Amino acid sequence: MILLLVLFSQSPIANHQSPIAEMALGDSLLKHGFNDVAVQEFKRLSWLNESDSALAGRVHFKLGLSLAAASQLADAAEELQEAARSSPELSEPTHAAMTGYYARAKRYDLAAFELSDILVFTRDSARRAKLESAMGWLQLHEGDVASAARSYDLAGMQDVAGVIRSSDHGPSRNSTLAAAMSTLLPGSGEVYAGQPAKGLLAFAVNAGSLAWATAAAKSGDWVSASVIIGVLFWRFYNGSRSNAAAFADDFNSLSRQRRIERLAAERQEPDWFGEVDSVLGYPLRPADSSAHSVPSLR
Repeated sequence: MILLLVLFSQSPIANHQSPIAEMALGDSLLKHGFNDVAVQEFKRLSWLNESDSALAGRVHFKLGLSLAAASQLADAAEELQEAARSSPELSEPTHAAMTGYYARAKRYDLAAFELSDILVFTRDSARRAKLESAMGWLQLHEGDVASAARSYDLAGMQDVAGVIRSSDHGPSRNSTLAAAMSTLLPGSGEVYAGQPAKGLLAFAVNAGSLAWATAAAKSGDWVSASVIIGVLFWRFYNGSRSNAAAFADDFNSLSRQRRIERLAAERQEPDWFGEVDSVLGYPLRPADSSAHSVPSLR
């Protein structure tokens, strides 16, 4: 069926259709997820309608959406920028679309950049609050807790901002204390830092090398004892101290990351494509969308 529609679009009859009718096939392909074929159809239309800037803007807009849906984000960004140049009224929908697709690709930094372009020109307080909330969601997923809390504050969601700020106050390990513990008893700092197996191994190696050196000294083999102490014992003794501090830092980093991920999972993802739907006239949802029925960015 799709093949017949494509062949029909190339026929002389189809070429005499109105511009809106010409885009019907591409719209149908995009709506139903035939993204690669939709790309080809909108490319064909872009070549035919370059003289009409308003129509060309809409064609570039839909071509950009098709490319983004096909995971060709770099090409999609170029087409959407061209759409905004041809039709200035499409500027905000293009930024909203790229925000959503970058968010789907976990490029939260690029998504935040696109969203900031909408924020700059938004004066309506209610809409700004929704945009700031969406910005906070992106920053939280990026791991920027301070910026996320500030954005939620600007959105009037001080309770959420407070919970986010509290994420820095969770289980932690003191790296200096961990190093000091391993200085007194090799391996104990690693155990304290959440690495009991490595701590026991460090204790065994240090204790074993010290016992070996002691046995060599008692037998009068001072050369072997010196080599064991200098090469094995001191190396693993110092290594235990540095490892304990590093493991404590890793513990803190991982603990903080898990708290942020838990907070991010509790926040519902914004509906990035609500404004795009209004332009298209039909719902556009990427196949991997996890958004639900939540307020759009409009």
